[in-house]
This record gives sequence, C-alpha cells and structure tokens, in this order.
Amino acid sequence: MKKYCLAVLLGVVMACGGNGADMTRAASDIAMAAADKIMRDAWIAYNIGDYRKTLRLIRPLAGDGNSRAQVLLGRCYENGLGVAQDMAVAAQWYQLAAEQNDSEALVLLAYCYEVGAGTPRNPEAAAALMTRAAKAGYAEAQFNLALYYSQGLHQTAKDQKESFRWAKLAADQGYAQAERFVGACYEYGIGVGEDPAEAAIWYNKAAAQGLARDGNVFNRVRGYSMP
Repeated sequence: MKKYCLAVLLGVVMACGGNGADMTRAASDIAMAAADKIMRDAWIAYNIGDYRKTLRLIRPLAGDGNSRAQVLLGRCYENGLGVAQDMAVAAQWYQLAAEQNDSEALVLLAYCYEVGAGTPRNPEAAAALMTRAAKAGYAEAQFNLALYYSQGLHQTAKDQKESFRWAKLAADQGYAQAERFVGACYEYGIGVGEDPAEAAIWYNKAAAQGLARDGNVFNRVRGYSMP
C-alpha cells in the first residue's frame, strides 16, 4: 500500500513538472502529511473510545512501518481495545517500533521485559531498552532509569549520583514524578548535597502538577502489570 500511494503521489508531482529529486521529495512530503492526518484522526477515535475506527486507520500504516501507528496498535492489543487482548502481539508491535528507535516503544517494550508480559522476563534487555530511550531524551525513560539506579533494579548497579542525574534530566523537562524525586534528593541529600531551598523549588514544581511532597519516593517501585 505504501509503495502504491507513493507511486500515485509521484505521478501527480511529475505531472506538475520538476526534477527527479524534487519530485521524489515532494511525493514523500505529501505521503508523510497524509500519514500524520490519519494518525491524528486515529488518536481522536482512540480517545473517544471508537476503537474499531482506530484499528481501521492504523493497521495499514503499522503494516507499512509507521512506528507511531505500530505503538498505538500495540496499545490496543495490550489493553484489549477493539481486539482480543494479546500481550505477545502487543510486544511484537512494540518491538517493530523500537527497532526504529521510537522512544515510547522502547519504554513499553522495556516494561514487557521487566515483568515478562508477552515476552520472557529479561531484566538486562529492559535496562538496555530504557537506557536507549533515556539517552534519546525521553523523560519517562530518564525517570525510570533514575529509579533503576536508586534501587539497583534490573541488574543496574545502585548509584545514587547517577540516579539523581537522570532524575534531574527528566525534571528539567517538567516530568512531575521526577520533579518530586529531585525535591526529595535535595531534602535528604541523596545523590546530591542537601539544599532545603532547592528542595522547596522542586517540590513546588511537582505540586503545581498535582503531586504532593513524599519522602518515600526512594522506596517506591514503579509497578507495571498486565491490564
């Protein structure tokens, strides 16, 4: 389908004139714009609970290799939305998107490996995937990696300074749980020197997003269970 659409679009552009490189680029831009519109429509359908429409829109894109469509299709299978719940199929779609370095897919696949949902449990693979997403700048992954280092999870060596570093990167992006975590680090001197003023700043940032001050953040394990 993707090749057919590109061929049609290329034909349209050729009819309008232009050199080969420009025509190919124009056809690709048109195809990307069309895919973006389909994904916007799919998310609208997903958010209002019209999962049949969501699936109808994203399946062709996912099959053509669109990583965002693959992630959304994986979520449908993970949660049994419009299809029978199947964590193995969900993990397969996350894997395909992760192979394209989609950060959300890397995190979702890491969760699967953490608990063995749809794939054998593999702490080492979970840590590697989470690290890839964190290094790409994905805030959720950065905070999860902070928890890994804080508690020595999933074969990650316990390192409070490294934990603080990753939490701060996520907090700097406005990730609320990381803001609260950083506040606690400054309050108790975990991975960084004690600084009540800084602690108050970060606690206030988290509170503005609805997260109350909580000194137990260092003992909390972020859970991920099958729906």
